[in-house]
Amino acid sequence: MVMANLLFMFLYVTPIVAILFFLNCVSLAKKIKNGNPDTANNTGWGAVMFGFIVFSIIWSISIHFPFH
Repeated sequence: MVMANLLFMFLYVTPIVAILFFLNCVSLAKKIKNGNPDTANNTGWGAVMFGFIVFSIIWSISIHFPFH
């Protein structure tokens, strides 16, 4: 059951988060270029999405190459 949930997350949720991360980065870059000081929301969500993507990569590597 746990492996099925993780597989669902890696196959369906991670690409959606990656697309949202890219769009968030573009929006953040536009705000910085235009001199808009209100970037805290985009920065926070970018950090959360980046952490999720890194966690997904590390977890998928540990599934394929167990450390025991």
